[in-house]
Amino acid sequence: MIEAQELTKKFNEFTAVDHLSFTVSPGETYALLGPNGSGKSTTMRMLLGLLRPTEGTARISGHDIRKDIVAAKRVMGYVPEEPVLPERLTGWEYVNYVADMWRIERGAEREEEIDELLTLLDIRDASDDLIETYSKGMARKIGLIAALVHRPKVLILDEFQAGIDPRGAATIKEVLNGLSSRGATVLMSTHILEIAEQMADRIGIIQEGRMVAEGTMDQLRQKAKGQASLEEIFLDLTGGPDMQMIAQYLGDAGDEG
Repeated sequence: MIEAQELTKKFNEFTAVDHLSFTVSPGETYALLGPNGSGKSTTMRMLLGLLRPTEGTARISGHDIRKDIVAAKRVMGYVPEEPVLPERLTGWEYVNYVADMWRIERGAEREEEIDELLTLLDIRDASDDLIETYSKGMARKIGLIAALVHRPKVLILDEFQAGIDPRGAATIKEVLNGLSSRGATVLMSTHILEIAEQMADRIGIIQEGRMVAEGTMDQLRQKAKGQASLEEIFLDLTGGPDMQMIAQYLGDAGDEG
């Protein structure tokens, strides 16, 4: 599970994450939403040990990220927004390389599991091709398979849906649902609010590094004056576009034409 406690990250005078606290339980999928620059990726990088918190801490499956980050990393899988992959390896070679780093015993069982993931995510036929030939969506799929190869207890996904076609997105959704049903903890960020609404058990909305709302869809509807969709809730809680200004701009543009 994930337990974030007053997580704070400052870059000189700028506070990217400001005393952020939340919990994600085993078997739960939690979506962290917010406008660009709200602190989502910074939060994830602190949880992963890529950034050291200025204040506060977090626990990953009981391991304090300040005191025992190596143990915390052992139970996590991560797919970044822009995965950097070795382009001169094939997909099959890369996933097996990652499996070797995790010291997963070589043999038929490992190969069968990797082959099953490749088939499930519909990239088996391209697994012998160099990664440099992959589309953005294919690269994300290989990145996800590599993140799953050691069966992590906690999976962190940063904008993982970008560049993936609807069929692939539906498959990934089923894979994540299967992981959650086996007790894995999933933390995801996405700008595709429909994905968050469909997949997440709970949603946290942050702005300027602070949590402005958190809960199930029903709980968020209550906090946001009963709006039906997550998009409406998100815009209400984060100060969406000024519709009057937009209408005025469109009117002015029409007059100029």
